Amino acid sequence: MGDTTVETEQSLGKNYSVALLKSYDRERHILRENATHLDSTKLSSAVESGQIHVYEFKGQEYLDRLDIGRVFHQQKDKQGLTVGRYFTDGKINPYETAGPLVRRHLQISDWNTGKAVFEMDDAYFPESWDDVSAQIVAQKYFFKPDRDEWKERLQGSIGNDHEHTLAQLVKRVTNFIVDSGDQLGYFATQEDRESFREELAYLQMNRMFAFNSPVQFNAGLYNEYGIAGNRGVNFVRNPETGEVIKLSNEYVNPQCHACFIKGPKDNLESILQQVTDEGAIFSAGSGIGQDIGALRGEGEPLSGGGKASGPISFWKIYDDGAGTIKSGGKSRRAARMTTMRQNHPDIMRFIQSKVREDGKALVLMRAGYEPGMDGEAYTTVGFQNTNISVRLDDNFFEKIKTGGEIELRRVTDGKVVEKVSAERMLREISFGSWRIGDPAVQYESKIQQMHTSKNSGRINSSNPCSEYMFLDDTSCNLASTNLLSFTDEQGNFNVQAYQRANQLITIALDIINDAASYPVEEIARISPEFRTIGLGYANLGALLMRRGLAYDSDEGRAIAGAITAIMTGSSYEQSAEMAEKLGTFTHFEFNRKPMLEVMQKHRENLEDILWEYVPDDIENEAKRAWQSVVEKGEQFGFRNAQATVLAPTGTISYLMGCDTTGVEPAISLQIFKNLAGGGNVILTNREAENALKNLGYSERQIEEISDHVKQRNTVRGAPHVNSQDYAVFDTAFGNKYGEGAIPFEGHVRMLGATQPFISGAISKTNNLPAEATVKDIYNGYLLGHGLGLKALAVFRNNSKPIAALDFGGKNYRELRRGEKEELPTRRNSFESEVMINGTPLHVIVSEYEDGRPGQIVFLSYTAGSTLKALLETHGITASTSLKRGVKLEDAVKGWRGQQFEPHGLVAGHPFIKTALSPLDYAAKLLLLEYKGETEIAEDQNGLDILKLRGAQNGAFRTYERSGIDDWDLDQVLNDPELGGFSKPKKNENPSENEKTKQQKKQNNTRGLTCRECGNIMKQTASNCYECKTCGDKLGGCGQ
Repeated sequence: MGDTTVETEQSLGKNYSVALLKSYDRERHILRENATHLDSTKLSSAVESGQIHVYEFKGQEYLDRLDIGRVFHQQKDKQGLTVGRYFTDGKINPYETAGPLVRRHLQISDWNTGKAVFEMDDAYFPESWDDVSAQIVAQKYFFKPDRDEWKERLQGSIGNDHEHTLAQLVKRVTNFIVDSGDQLGYFATQEDRESFREELAYLQMNRMFAFNSPVQFNAGLYNEYGIAGNRGVNFVRNPETGEVIKLSNEYVNPQCHACFIKGPKDNLESILQQVTDEGAIFSAGSGIGQDIGALRGEGEPLSGGGKASGPISFWKIYDDGAGTIKSGGKSRRAARMTTMRQNHPDIMRFIQSKVREDGKALVLMRAGYEPGMDGEAYTTVGFQNTNISVRLDDNFFEKIKTGGEIELRRVTDGKVVEKVSAERMLREISFGSWRIGDPAVQYESKIQQMHTSKNSGRINSSNPCSEYMFLDDTSCNLASTNLLSFTDEQGNFNVQAYQRANQLITIALDIINDAASYPVEEIARISPEFRTIGLGYANLGALLMRRGLAYDSDEGRAIAGAITAIMTGSSYEQSAEMAEKLGTFTHFEFNRKPMLEVMQKHRENLEDILWEYVPDDIENEAKRAWQSVVEKGEQFGFRNAQATVLAPTGTISYLMGCDTTGVEPAISLQIFKNLAGGGNVILTNREAENALKNLGYSERQIEEISDHVKQRNTVRGAPHVNSQDYAVFDTAFGNKYGEGAIPFEGHVRMLGATQPFISGAISKTNNLPAEATVKDIYNGYLLGHGLGLKALAVFRNNSKPIAALDFGGKNYRELRRGEKEELPTRRNSFESEVMINGTPLHVIVSEYEDGRPGQIVFLSYTAGSTLKALLETHGITASTSLKRGVKLEDAVKGWRGQQFEPHGLVAGHPFIKTALSPLDYAAKLLLLEYKGETEIAEDQNGLDILKLRGAQNGAFRTYERSGIDDWDLDQVLNDPELGGFSKPKKNENPSENEKTKQQKKQNNTRGLTCRECGNIMKQTASNCYECKTCGDKLGGCGQ
């Protein structure tokens, strides 16, 4: 039972209020006098006849927006679709079109133990498949039952007790969809049905598209093998009557949807019901999004007295539930999205929440608790199963421009309780994104502007990856095409094949809406009434590279925008044709005006594409498709309220053989391939070599360039490569030095090129290098708003302290008692050879990679054995201290002022002229060269701090930056290097720490010497001097 309904099924004629809302819902309820969207006579008649329920709250009458939509729905007799052939001819078996099959022994081993975690020795895949793809598809998607009775059913059906060929998987999925469509009246004739069956099978067998994972997991197990499955918690809706019933078994009507949106209402019953609903969704391996801002803020009054605990406390309960249930055993973690709008009274706590929890995890890891997302440190803290986003509207960005404030309003009555600077809010959002990748931003005004069903309510949240954005209590099933499969080796795009494939997939996705079940009753009731689908694509990055186009280029963005326009145009065109033959989605008539306005906006966005970079056939089809969408939509309406999204396409990318996922560019030019007999080999990204060929490089040149790529993971600096072609081969991360990385702005602008033609939104990782500033992200969010995005998420490399894979974890772990930070086996060193009163002394300092001293060795050529032993002992003691994390100044503190032979004048060092002992000299040397304590220098002539060792090897910078807490919001925002909002003060040397700068201002310009020991004294105030050697003072402070 959904949280907002009771099982009250009326039967007065045509009943439009199929489930009553238990309490006032600010999203669903509308004042009766404001419900004037369409023919008021029809609505009034439904009210008077009792076919639609009238709610009364505080003396006013309300209607449910969804009930109104049902009133105006025009039921249509199904005529069935005509499906022509394009990819098949009715003669050749589509399951035999992918090339010869090869038997493979597939094995996936545990990285640490080497033990096989999956093994199949009788798998059959087309010869063209690589082993990695075959392993993952066989492990994830082939049905491998553990029950004897289920094994027997498979044995009788396919001659094996488990699926072991690609054709078996594709056939199971295809037949489920086609046979379900046939039962639902989708096809005009049996010939149309079989054409559709073979076309759909061909596309999948030839890796031209794939359905999302729940379809691969569940679809067809009952239809093909008679396996009904375990007792389920799912619900299915009768498409003819609208009745929702609970299923007895999970596979009869399998769950096929990946994305769900459902949030709690502002009452305790709904809040608690949300826990149950989320558990049902997670148990089937799917994810959920919610607007936690629907709940009243902390401290707001409760109707029964007392004060609300606020949404953050309930969010923690939901997140803990996700961590406990996980995702039906199909993945390690359940996936959640939680959003909140800018004017919620708890918005600042929401923005800061995950950063604080990750900071706690860092403290635990420093204390030695196990790192990693499943380690003890992270499982101890909260909010780790949830992505979070802040909803910002156009007014917010206008306030940014004018320096204005955002009013935070109580949920219950809209009363303003606080005002927050818009700039400060966005800075704090950007800091969280910079620090851990959360929160992200969703652009409220653009989301609602492009909402096709505005009259049915607002869009309040998204799925966990942010590509599906629609009404609460709805879901989306996904499928993606492999763009590269629609090109030849030169990258020429087959427009007709692509258009045809999109239309076939649109039909299949629409069938699933009625054939599938849903884990929550209210979603089963509402979601099929909107029939949202999520057609997308993958391999865009590989396509652009094959064509010799840079991902971050006007040309690349123009092609991407045009292809995206064809995808959504052809899908909506098919949706309109289905509306003609099968009927519109239930709430179309109620939303006719806003939906047609959105279609018109999509068509108008074509004007922003730089068509001079787009081939004529692609341009012509994009414009033709959208003209047809507008015309057919006006005439017939639409079958689907949404048609397209761009999803991450993780595991299904292996089904399609994609080099790049979703809208992403290539991650790397190097590909690591595991060999069947063990070991691995580094190869060059295959599209990189193809692109080089298409750009005109010879085979010999390509071979030499590939050798360079295998060594450097970039074409930059490679022989023969024209510098103008460098950007074609840029990737998400570049190489380990950051060479060849696509800039952050390039990622954002690709979203700007494709979002105008997506009916949902886009899931994309917008990468930044580790050295990016908070202001870089802040500016990115401003750019995203200017480009008309719906959502923008960022991730700065190495920003989240889960496990420092590149650094062995030592970045986040403090040394415990008895532990040491060892020096690199190959390391830099600094040496000083001097004479102290005629006795030679050789000091060798070994350094860490960041410039800090880690080992001190003394050599004395004429010293006696006692002195040699003394110096060796002190060197070992100081080195051990440094390796155990003792500060340099503390490690050598006892050396300063120690007097023993040899002592006196120092020859061989330009600035240190006296020493009381070799240890006294070593202390002066280390503090001068590595800490920049220039007052130590008795002779200041020619002293240039930039030529000291610490300035040359980075030690000054290391010590200077160690004083900044990069988890402290205000410290980071005010720091020029991390925050980026302020600039270093003029004439300020960035290599100098604050202590050094103060010391330079207070140098002993008078050259006063200590009366007790004769050393140069330090000036501590305008007329005060102190001897650092013996402690004597002179001047006002010392008398």
